[in-house]
Amino acid sequence: MLLSFPAKAFTPTLHLIGYNAEGKSVDIQLERDRLESLPQSELTTHLPWFEGPSTFTGVRLKTLLEHFSLVHPRIKLSALNNYATDMTLDYIKQYDPLIALKQNGHYLKVRDYGPYWIVISIDEHPETAEMKHLAKMVWQLSRIETY
Repeated sequence: MLLSFPAKAFTPTLHLIGYNAEGKSVDIQLERDRLESLPQSELTTHLPWFEGPSTFTGVRLKTLLEHFSLVHPRIKLSALNNYATDMTLDYIKQYDPLIALKQNGHYLKVRDYGPYWIVISIDEHPETAEMKHLAKMVWQLSRIETY
């Protein structure tokens, strides 16, 4: 007798860790629908990985941090492959990065920089085309930690 089991669907989550403004621990696994329940933004920009502009939809990083009252001065962004980089709140205020869930109307997949991708508008901030800024555009984002 041959048994078959349904394939388990990959549910992309974003792990949010830190302490809120009241000093209480925050440790949440956010699924895509929860991220989509937050105010959504769209940005269109050129990126060095694509020909022509792309339109990204998602939640602004500052919106997510404010929603959970995470106000610490440094943020660590980590990817599925354990790549990590830091951002300061000042950097976030200056460049207003987006946690992209969609590119050109389609959900991001792991093989296409997803499920979540930190995107900064190079068209709006041309200096972000420099490698030190490109390195902050974490694709396959899986974890945000404030400290």
